[in-house]
Amino acid sequence: MTLGIKAFDTLGMITVVTPPSMINPEKISFTLINIKEKEKNHFASQLNKCFPNDNIVVYIMEGEDNGWLRQAITKSKYVLVDKASVPIWIEEHATAGKIHYVSEEQTVEQTFEKIKEEMQV
Repeated sequence: MTLGIKAFDTLGMITVVTPPSMINPEKISFTLINIKEKEKNHFASQLNKCFPNDNIVVYIMEGEDNGWLRQAITKSKYVLVDKASVPIWIEEHATAGKIHYVSEEQTVEQTFEKIKEEMQV
């Protein structure tokens, strides 16, 4: 799986982590849970646009591995999850405002607008 990230246009670095690997993130990190390929491409574009100079860790989970996923959610600052396939226990392991649901009504671009607003506060 690839993300459409143009490394030569940015000064920051993206580290993609999938099960069973795990690392400790720096300042900005995301967990993507069951996000469709189209939304992953939008996500990559938004990373390049919003965080061009930052080192970012992106945990990607497709399917279920509850132990790894719980750890990734705990370590990440933001969690993006496909609203149609959200695990029922996810809200127990994430603080308020950490989870962002991606759906036809809430796009990745709109999610990044909310994240930028939160960062300015």
